[in-house]
Amino acid sequence: MTVLTKGIRIRGVIEGDAVPAEFNPRLIGLHRQGKLPVEKLITEFRFADIEAAAQAASAGRAIKPVLTFD
Repeated sequence: MTVLTKGIRIRGVIEGDAVPAEFNPRLIGLHRQGKLPVEKLITEFRFADIEAAAQAASAGRAIKPVLTFD
């Protein structure tokens, strides 16, 4: 899903054909086992820095930018 607002593109992610009731617990289990280091995959950006987040993702400096609201 891509939304364009005031020249800013916001792209959401969906799980495709995964069944959330099965997929999410499996991901949680992998994280608890130390096999899915989510904290190493995300980079937090303040919402005000949305452009920097998009640039970091585009340049490969951030695997999964996460916007935070203060």
